[in-house]
Amino acid sequence: MSSKPAEHLRFLVDVNLPKKFQFFHSHQFLHVVDINPFMKDKEIWDYAIANEFVILTKDTDFYELHLTNDVFPKVVYFKLGNMRLNDLHQFFQEFWPSIITKSENSSFIIAYLDKITVIR
Repeated sequence: MSSKPAEHLRFLVDVNLPKKFQFFHSHQFLHVVDINPFMKDKEIWDYAIANEFVILTKDTDFYELHLTNDVFPKVVYFKLGNMRLNDLHQFFQEFWPSIITKSENSSFIIAYLDKITVIR
């Protein structure tokens, strides 16, 4: 996927992230459940490529897809464990600007509770 300025990034939110999370309620975010709640990972992957979305997920399968495919979307993998919505909101308030900046020039990011790592 080509690099896009942050204001033009659009995000595909996987089913393992909370739809009720207020942070994801803007025109930049589309929830997989609003397309098809039964989409398989590869279908989400292909949809993201075709429509130039960055995948937001807690699913490790997307890391494997990223390693085994020549064409891939940008992915932000959240390795956060289970969190209350308030804690998730606090995490996003603190780390989202860094995630956006790093995602402009990378294709796979892992977001931990205390750091953001760029894989590729």
